[in-house]
Amino acid sequence: MKKTFTLFTILFACLTAMAQHGEMKFAGPSKFGVEAMDAWQDNETDTIVFKMNSVTEADITLPALTYNAMKMTIPSFTIHNLKFNYDMTTHNASFPEQTYEETITVGEEEKKITGSAFTAEYNATDKSFKITTKLSYGKMPVVVTYTIDAVYVKEAKAATGINSVATSNAQPIYFDLSGRKVAEPKAGGIYIINGKKLMK
Repeated sequence: MKKTFTLFTILFACLTAMAQHGEMKFAGPSKFGVEAMDAWQDNETDTIVFKMNSVTEADITLPALTYNAMKMTIPSFTIHNLKFNYDMTTHNASFPEQTYEETITVGEEEKKITGSAFTAEYNATDKSFKITTKLSYGKMPVVVTYTIDAVYVKEAKAATGINSVATSNAQPIYFDLSGRKVAEPKAGGIYIINGKKLMK
């Protein structure tokens, strides 16, 4: 009975987190290159997207990976159904080493991305996400490694109020100083017209 209750509690906590966050973004410095040749490129910041599918699986979308030395770019892609373990006490998650295979379309050509290793750690205390993956792309002759040390990016809420006023060549649209549309502006009144305060 206690085991069932614990599993239910974990399921509830994870489903609540999914409902609250949906897709979560993490951003931070990354490194991309060929480990076997010790040839690396540092990127100031990249953004990854984390999306929970269930209490044990998630999708992670990586950004486009450009390696200047090889004049090559791997387009942004999603790694589906990655397995993770969730610690109910610390709220941390760890992705044990696993492989993956994804297909993306570039132009009209399908290209395969084969991940020979993927590991990740999420730390709930500092909201950080560390990922390391080794992969090959299409007919690329070498395996490349991508690592990122990212932190959670809180999405900015959409601003309310008047941001811009659409106008046409016919009649200007008048708003009072509270942002309400005015059908018949009166002489001597101050109005907002095309985003500027003017006196009629």
